[in-house]
Amino acid sequence: MNRLLVIVTSSLILGISSFALQFSAARPVEIRSTISEFQAIQSNFEFLDTAKVFGDFNQLRANIKITNSNVQGHDVRLSARGEITGGKELLGATTGDVYSCSLELRPSKYNARAGYSARCKDELKIIRKAEPALAWIGNLRESFLANATGVTRDSEGLVAGLAIGDSSMLSEDLISDMKAVSLTHLTAVSGANCAIILAMVYLITRKLGGSRWARLIAGLITLFAYVALVGPQPSVLRASVMAGAVLIAISLGRKAAALGALGLSVLILLVADPWLATDFGFALSVAATAGLLILTQPLYERLVRYLPKWLAISVAVVLSAQIFCLPILLQLQPGLATYSIPANLLAEPLVAPITVLGILAVIFTLPFPWLAQVLYYLASFGGWLIAWIANYFSNLPMPTLTWPAGLAGSVAALSVILGFLLWLRAGPTQLRNIGLVTLAVIFSASFASIISLQIRTVGWPVRDWQIINCDVGQGDALVLRSQGAIAVVDVGKTDRAIDSCLTRLGVTKIDLLVLTHFDLDHVGGVRGALQDRSVSVVLVSPFKDERWGATGTNLYLSSLGAKIIEVEKKVTGKLGSVSWQVLSPNHDAAGAEDSNDASISMLWNFADFNLVTMADLGEKGQMRMSSNESWWKDSRLHKVPLILKVAHHGSADQYPELIEELKPDLSLISVGRSNTYGHPTQRTLKLLESTGSQIARTDILGSIAVTADASGLVISGTGQQ
Repeated sequence: MNRLLVIVTSSLILGISSFALQFSAARPVEIRSTISEFQAIQSNFEFLDTAKVFGDFNQLRANIKITNSNVQGHDVRLSARGEITGGKELLGATTGDVYSCSLELRPSKYNARAGYSARCKDELKIIRKAEPALAWIGNLRESFLANATGVTRDSEGLVAGLAIGDSSMLSEDLISDMKAVSLTHLTAVSGANCAIILAMVYLITRKLGGSRWARLIAGLITLFAYVALVGPQPSVLRASVMAGAVLIAISLGRKAAALGALGLSVLILLVADPWLATDFGFALSVAATAGLLILTQPLYERLVRYLPKWLAISVAVVLSAQIFCLPILLQLQPGLATYSIPANLLAEPLVAPITVLGILAVIFTLPFPWLAQVLYYLASFGGWLIAWIANYFSNLPMPTLTWPAGLAGSVAALSVILGFLLWLRAGPTQLRNIGLVTLAVIFSASFASIISLQIRTVGWPVRDWQIINCDVGQGDALVLRSQGAIAVVDVGKTDRAIDSCLTRLGVTKIDLLVLTHFDLDHVGGVRGALQDRSVSVVLVSPFKDERWGATGTNLYLSSLGAKIIEVEKKVTGKLGSVSWQVLSPNHDAAGAEDSNDASISMLWNFADFNLVTMADLGEKGQMRMSSNESWWKDSRLHKVPLILKVAHHGSADQYPELIEELKPDLSLISVGRSNTYGHPTQRTLKLLESTGSQIARTDILGSIAVTADASGLVISGTGQQ
């Protein structure tokens, strides 16, 4: 007990000290005012990793360290870690390269590892290239990716992900499929890949007659080289430190205590990098490993009584990891992946051959590129099978099982772990029975919830639906129907989500497609929306947008021969018996500061209700839109119920006076579950509640159907939660 207390106390002191030192080093006093005042400063900085795509396709982000800056005419040496964002000018930079530019600095998120976010205000200039070893690793990665060849693009991406941790070639659809069946860990390097590589080197060294010290040296060199190749990903760091501890213990002739090695690796890494404590990837890696070490053996012993040995061990491994990861997974997704166990059982055997062939391709990519291409192509067959497995299971009925949200859900998930521990590991029979009873109660409640959900959604949507707010995650997609005519307002980010929604609704022709603006969460799924469907007219904003989302979408629509019309305020039209008018933007998007500010907002006049769709229009745009009083002061607006499609997924950027004047009877919020933006914000929710509006959110109700009858508005959801 005393030893444990000393370890815990020492670890806390070291961790707090490490956090304080790294936090202050990233925010040196010399440039604090520069950061807080959003100023630019001439600086030299080193790239700590290679820039990666985020958000829109033309945006890149990388971690950097400012090494020196010109502060008030004086050259100051620093070691300030932060993030840089930019465009294609960042593409050529690799880990270890030192560049110079006038950096505009701004504060980062509170308590973030990065002390600032930066952007170059002038030309990015190279000061010196990375050290030869780092440059060689960068060249190796580039050559490996250049030699990528496979059955499909996604299969190539899976090989790159499992071999070197590069997921840039994976499509949004595949990522969505993998997430739906809990196969996301196979889109990048994990601890399992690290273990496969280490085992391969260890066995080869042993076959060649290497002593235990030779095996130790070979193993440690392999771990170091592999981390350098794939980058310091949390799961790889955990696996490497843990494996290193086990190797050292074995070489010293001591018993390898795997759980002790896991605990040691966690302590070392949290002291070295305290921010790993908030990293979901690290938490999942630790939890999965703990589950494997604690539950696999007792689970196998019970399963082998009823299953063949090979199947019993496979199920035990998958189930053990899933059980311990459950509380963490529920923070990332709204429920349980229904088919995660069969999907993982089929996919996991493919990981080892893909990883081995991928690493061999890396080894041969510089001296024998043709051989690397052959190995890569062979590995891609396994990647193609994994992609097929993910696609097949994600498209089965009910891909997600409901689970309680909030504190109740977390307690239930922890109770599942406790139940399995008591059942499989407890000594007295009474404790084992308590574990079994706990599991029986939770699984019975889950089964009842599933049956209830099926009963509620079997008739969704109602036959006479007029509005469907499709659940497309963090994005927008609204379907309107009148006298058989269909309008679609935005199409979400991914093809699969909108295609699934429109297919379920039986939509084969789109009479009016409104693309409110060209952010990808509004137009990224355009191919899915128009796949095997015709479109008559497309309305777009007149805002001059040169991003890929705009140019690529316009080229695609033109290739279909669609009639594209740029619309502005006061443009009107009909959809069946519904009349509509455009409320914003102004002529040529005058006054709009960005694409959100130039979003197409519209008023739709149904017989039984009115609908205002706000797209991503912010407060300034809403103020500009409301300056024209003719529409919102029209006495006919409130003679029937008013539905508001809330702007920008319920962000805080709303014009309260307009919403208070509209007093919507129903507010629709299209928002992704567990999104990183904090949408919808409490400010907007309280504003809507203050008007007496009923609020319907896709992150809670799933896809939402709205119609009207004699009693008023009727809403129903698919019930994703």
